Amino acid sequence: MRGTQLVLILILWRLAMKNRNKLTWISLILVVMLVVLAGCQPVNGLDLNKVFQNGTNVKSVQGTQKLTLELTPNASVTPTADEQKMLEIFSKVSVSLTEMKQQDLTHFSAKGVFEYNKGQIPFQLSMSDDEYIFLIEGAKKPIVIHTGMSSLQQLNGKLSQEMEQQFKDLRKKATEFAPTIVSFFLGNAPNPKIITVGDGKANIHGEGLKGKDIHLEIKGSDLLELVKGFLTNVLADEKGLKELLGQVFDLYAPMMQQAAKEGDQESNTFNDTIAPFLNNKSLAVGFAYTAINTYLKDMLAKYDQSVQELLNSPSGEDLSKLLNDSLYLKMDLFVDSELTTRKSNMEFAYSLPDTESAVKGLKINASSEIWDVNKPVTADKIDTSKGQLELTTLGKPSRVISVVDPKSRLYTLLKEDLNITKKEITMIMGSQDDYVGDSSKPYNSNGTIMVPVRFVVEQLDADVAWESSTQKVTVTDLVSGAVINLNVGSKQATVNGMIKLLDKESELTNGSTYVPIRFIAESMGAKVNWNQELQMVTITRD
Repeated sequence: MRGTQLVLILILWRLAMKNRNKLTWISLILVVMLVVLAGCQPVNGLDLNKVFQNGTNVKSVQGTQKLTLELTPNASVTPTADEQKMLEIFSKVSVSLTEMKQQDLTHFSAKGVFEYNKGQIPFQLSMSDDEYIFLIEGAKKPIVIHTGMSSLQQLNGKLSQEMEQQFKDLRKKATEFAPTIVSFFLGNAPNPKIITVGDGKANIHGEGLKGKDIHLEIKGSDLLELVKGFLTNVLADEKGLKELLGQVFDLYAPMMQQAAKEGDQESNTFNDTIAPFLNNKSLAVGFAYTAINTYLKDMLAKYDQSVQELLNSPSGEDLSKLLNDSLYLKMDLFVDSELTTRKSNMEFAYSLPDTESAVKGLKINASSEIWDVNKPVTADKIDTSKGQLELTTLGKPSRVISVVDPKSRLYTLLKEDLNITKKEITMIMGSQDDYVGDSSKPYNSNGTIMVPVRFVVEQLDADVAWESSTQKVTVTDLVSGAVINLNVGSKQATVNGMIKLLDKESELTNGSTYVPIRFIAESMGAKVNWNQELQMVTITRD
């Protein structure tokens, strides 16, 4: 189920950016832990490989899911004001999804609640081939995020019909390829040290079921051996690796063949080089297998030495301290008689070693239940007939805040808690006489600081339009709601229709319109600060 993961990614992005360097190793380790989640060896007669492979065969389903993130403050570090605020608000967040309906692999809907320390925000979610739609309590319009498939459709006319069809076929074949790749990776993964299987019962959506309970644990101290075991198994699995490479060829070769066919003259040399591989599956698979096999042999021969060198190096110090039992993944699964996972509970945790970060550790808990597996399910749709906000970039928060009710909790979360509209612009003074084309540099015009209107407005996340025939500038600020009109050479302007007088008329300098700084900043709800010593002007807005 992809709904909870997508929502959590959007929510935690800002938190992750504050500690991205610290999280690099953690992200890598989490990926490794998921890769070696379970091995090919049966436990108490249960085929674990089949259990996990069956998960990729679920096309339609209903269910519920909850994901919770808890942050542990670092008692030995005094947090900054911003860090303290973030911990007070987001030390525990969760996303709960109910009424999850997966119609097929590309159509999904759910109702949900995002909960953090200040309260709850309900939402609805709908996904399709072309777009993700969020209807969040407090938003005046549904928020739409277009997917890569939608972007592909915008290329109509730029791609040939043959290439468009190849992209569509690739998407379909990639979905069908999933069970194969899961089977290969999990089939070659060694079993964790702690894994048990026993008879189990569960009541899911009013249905009493009998099946198997699976419990497994992976600890940080197990990872290096698990990775080595996985690489060893892959090296020994010549048949499986060649079959996997063959399917990768079938997946991508037709599109690459079409691209080579449509390539221009300059790409002929490249096409001639790869043509023998694109047109001969056995040759391509054999070449790729030999390269991977050689690489794996070399890696395994040096594995223990390389690991020890890494752990002894300054860059591996933190990694060395993480590879203990404070880093762990625990999972409990209930599988039915068809070996389909119907209920799961997962806990992942780690503690950062000797960190200067305000966050010492993290814990993630996830749980889910599903029913109506591969039965007819119809995903709900969100009505966008009364308007929608198309979110093309996360760099334009004004687009989001403009469709949010200022009295809603969502508005408080975005503007006051996450400060998505907070801006700070710093500009060093120049001279009007020695202007050299830098349209971001202000200058002093007879005692009035003049700033480039387009640069300032766009930095404050607003829109600016220029009418050359009348030399008129129109600024539309979605955050403050201000609409500003002014003309070059005039000291008179309007803000939301009300006439305002400027300290000095706007000026056109080397093709850029300059206006008095206080007028444009204060009209958009911003503040101005002047540093005489540095000859620097700063514009800030919450």
